[in-house]
Amino acid sequence: MIKLQLLLRDPARDRSDDPALCALLEAHGMHVTACGLATISAETSPAEAENLFGPIPNVRAGFASDVTSTPALAIPADLQHAVSLITIAPRHATPGQPT
Repeated sequence: MIKLQLLLRDPARDRSDDPALCALLEAHGMHVTACGLATISAETSPAEAENLFGPIPNVRAGFASDVTSTPALAIPADLQHAVSLITIAPRHATPGQPT
């Protein structure tokens, strides 16, 4: 699975109770894993990601493998009212943990 982060246009609004937005994400093959005030975390299969965004560069084990060059992905037209940026989530590691 590819881990995605979506930056929301209205960060003051809690999206966890927004079934319409979650339904749109699910319709695009994204499974919501967490909702925050400014972002939504989701995951999708490599096939769904490529179908939605085109070729996905720099992906290793589902995360961005090179944080400095993680490209923004195209935002589907029906999500542009709520989402301002979609990226592949960088891997988060604690010090001393192999990445």
